[in-house]
Amino acid sequence: MNQARRNPYPEPVPIWMVGEQRRRVLDLGSGRGAFAQMLHDSGHEVFAVDRNPSRVAQVAERLGTAVHVAGQVESLPFLSCHFDVATSAQTLHRFAPGLALTEIARVLVPGGHLAISYRTRDDTVPWVKRLMALVQAADPSAMRSEIEEDSINAVAESAYFGPLERRNFRTWVPITRPGLIAMVDRRPAVSQLEPEVRSTLLKQVGDLYDSSARAPEPLLLPYQASCWRAEVNHSQLVLDDLDDAALAMRW
Repeated sequence: MNQARRNPYPEPVPIWMVGEQRRRVLDLGSGRGAFAQMLHDSGHEVFAVDRNPSRVAQVAERLGTAVHVAGQVESLPFLSCHFDVATSAQTLHRFAPGLALTEIARVLVPGGHLAISYRTRDDTVPWVKRLMALVQAADPSAMRSEIEEDSINAVAESAYFGPLERRNFRTWVPITRPGLIAMVDRRPAVSQLEPEVRSTLLKQVGDLYDSSARAPEPLLLPYQASCWRAEVNHSQLVLDDLDDAALAMRW
């Protein structure tokens, strides 16, 4: 159970996204470094970039390495052809695609690739479907993926990347009754409801848990990790800072 909490994705996800051989990886928008930690634990050399300096400091402390920087993905502070793989876990939609994809392509070696992942709750399970009906009555944006789809489409349409490959992974995360109620209550739209309406919604969520769980075991909340890979295409890109040292970087 602790492992499920610690890792944001099932173990096969970083293997599919990056590969089993040691790679130099740039993790885009690393946040507090949960996915960067998975890559590091898999034996990769991980560089993290995030616009928040305090989060970059947390990644450095978490991984015990000092190769992480505060910066914008739209203007990456790295030489061209410096990384085997660039990863974006739950973050691609935060970047301006016209600028970010050019920069991501620039810092990848020939033959390198961009790997993207998004994790969503899987509402094909009956009790989750009922939960989402309750939540969407208060927050219509819950479980919507238009932002993520727009980001993936931008990569598919980019001249700097080849065709996208896709793989889905499912995982199950134990959740307690207080945890489920807190998860719903944390949604901004829920916290802004009138107190009486909010209280009714949270009571309904608790009742749903009670009718679905088999005490003393917690409910298992299903997640789907959708992952994509696309090889870089430098034919449309001018690499004006390229040198021999950059081309020599292969494990």
